[in-house]
Amino acid sequence: MLAQTRRMRVFENWDTTLKIPALFLLMMSMALIRDQHLIPLLPCIAAILFIASGIPLSLLLSRFRAPVVFLLFVCVFLILFSEGEALLRIGPVVLKSQGAILALNTCVRVLSVITVGIIMIHTTPLPGLSAKLKKMLIPHILVDIGVMTGRYIMVIGEDYSKMRTARKLRGYVPGKSLSRRFGVIVPTAATLLIKGFQQSERVFNAMRMRGYGSSAAEEERGSALERPSVSSLLMFLVTVALSVLLIILEITVETA
Repeated sequence: MLAQTRRMRVFENWDTTLKIPALFLLMMSMALIRDQHLIPLLPCIAAILFIASGIPLSLLLSRFRAPVVFLLFVCVFLILFSEGEALLRIGPVVLKSQGAILALNTCVRVLSVITVGIIMIHTTPLPGLSAKLKKMLIPHILVDIGVMTGRYIMVIGEDYSKMRTARKLRGYVPGKSLSRRFGVIVPTAATLLIKGFQQSERVFNAMRMRGYGSSAAEEERGSALERPSVSSLLMFLVTVALSVLLIILEITVETA
């Protein structure tokens, strides 16, 4: 457990202004890989980063639920409608070999990229994230909108869970009637939106009273930012070098 905590601290202590560009570049380079001989490198890289991050396996698997459902539909489409030799015939349904290989490569590549993205998100501490992103020359208004949107999505999710639990405790049974379900979903969604709007307005007023938007406050926050450490810079260089290496290998294999 102690070793896992130390591994996670390595990623958490990695400066955000270096970690986000480096991991994003790695995700882009992994997504560009098409050659079958290079595809096995992607899950290996993702597995090494996952082990080094110290993220629980249960958390990673829970984040795979939605992408796996989408990938299943994509794989079925590729296997049925691609060209190549027939692997299996079930009546009028023909499973193609080329489609199976393409579906496997797609799943490996997408899940590897998603793994790196999950590592980037769950090892980035929220405190100070806004200031770090602004240091990367991203427009301040976009950073604030993105951070607050992500926060309110989680808040709305928590409020919905509380409302659903309250309905169950009061004996509500949805049943199979679509009209009854629709009659509950609409007022629930309206209540969540109104409550979220009111809460966001209160938060914005509180931020304005604390000096949000003033040039003096922005300069004070910017001057408080520390320079990246040597370890953060080293991890950045290693990740960028790995991304460039993947792109060079892909180009070399394609032109060979």
